[in-house]
Amino acid sequence: MKYLKILAIALALFLFLRLVSSFVPVLISNKKIRMAFRRIFPVIEMLMWISYIFWASHQMFYHLPVYNLLTGSMIIVITAIFGWYLLRDFISGIILKAENGFEPGQRIISSEASGTIKKSGYRCIEVITSEGEYVKIPYSRLSPLNITRPADAGRWVEHVVKFKISSRYESEKIRKVLENRILEMPWIVPGENFKFTITRDETENYIVVIHIHSLSPEMAIKTEETLQVFVREVFM
Repeated sequence: MKYLKILAIALALFLFLRLVSSFVPVLISNKKIRMAFRRIFPVIEMLMWISYIFWASHQMFYHLPVYNLLTGSMIIVITAIFGWYLLRDFISGIILKAENGFEPGQRIISSEASGTIKKSGYRCIEVITSEGEYVKIPYSRLSPLNITRPADAGRWVEHVVKFKISSRYESEKIRKVLENRILEMPWIVPGENFKFTITRDETENYIVVIHIHSLSPEMAIKTEETLQVFVREVFM
């Protein structure tokens, strides 16, 4: 009877959690609250299952002499799993950054995603793919990869690209779209000299001026031609 009770509670908990995860997000109209719920709920679900496991083990083994040893072992195992999950990406990141010196603008190819590094954090890097998608890759999944590094500063070629874009587009959107496209180009050197200036002319159109560093004069010409085509396709 005791074992049937434990199984019944496990089934009821499973069904309850599935119903909550399926229907509550549908009922939440606010997008931010819905996204926050989707992030928090898996943690709540995990904590509830851990609580259930400890309760079930107490119901089944509390009368045995090894109960305290069993409970202590469970705590150690769960702590070790969480510790490894939280620290593995952090430790892998330290090792990989020491070996490769991840910088924005570097190209990487891995089994998870390929593209240009946008940002490197403590536990993952953010990559922009050739389709313009943002992908976060934990460092622990970046073992088999190739990295193309920007050239040394002494070989950089600075040039300025200028566009006229209709003011019906938001200036911040223009900046983000162009920045993403530029960072997808492996010959572009990112850094503090990668600058945007957006002003308005007498016809109220935007004048976009971009200061870029590339790897060679030929790449400077290619960059301008590529961006001219991109601007015509996206903003005209």
